[in-house]
Amino acid sequence: MPRFLLCLFAAVFAAACAGPPRPPSMFGDIPLPPELTLSEKDSRVFEHEIGRVGLLKASGRLSRENVLNFYRQGMAQNGWSEAGEFDSGASRMLVFSKTPRSAAVTVTEGWMSTDVEINVSAKKE
Repeated sequence: MPRFLLCLFAAVFAAACAGPPRPPSMFGDIPLPPELTLSEKDSRVFEHEIGRVGLLKASGRLSRENVLNFYRQGMAQNGWSEAGEFDSGASRMLVFSKTPRSAAVTVTEGWMSTDVEINVSAKKE
């Protein structure tokens, strides 16, 4: 019995140290860097006949360039094609396409954190 309790304690301790489970990105084919925290209260996702559409907002301590590189690689791995890029100085937007949807990932690096906004919409053909 003491061995069982020791194993149970070790399992509970390991789970507590791992931290809370990460919420899903809400879109199965759009990754979220583990360093970012999803703002569920500011995010809106709607079921549409073509799939999920909506807005995701997340922030965290990760450089703008690291976030942009993460999305270039991660979106390609999930079947998205990069369709364009826009740099306004303060923010940079990457636009991706995956028929029948498009996604715009806007990354703004602030003094304390980097904000990411992902808009997913139906693509007009």
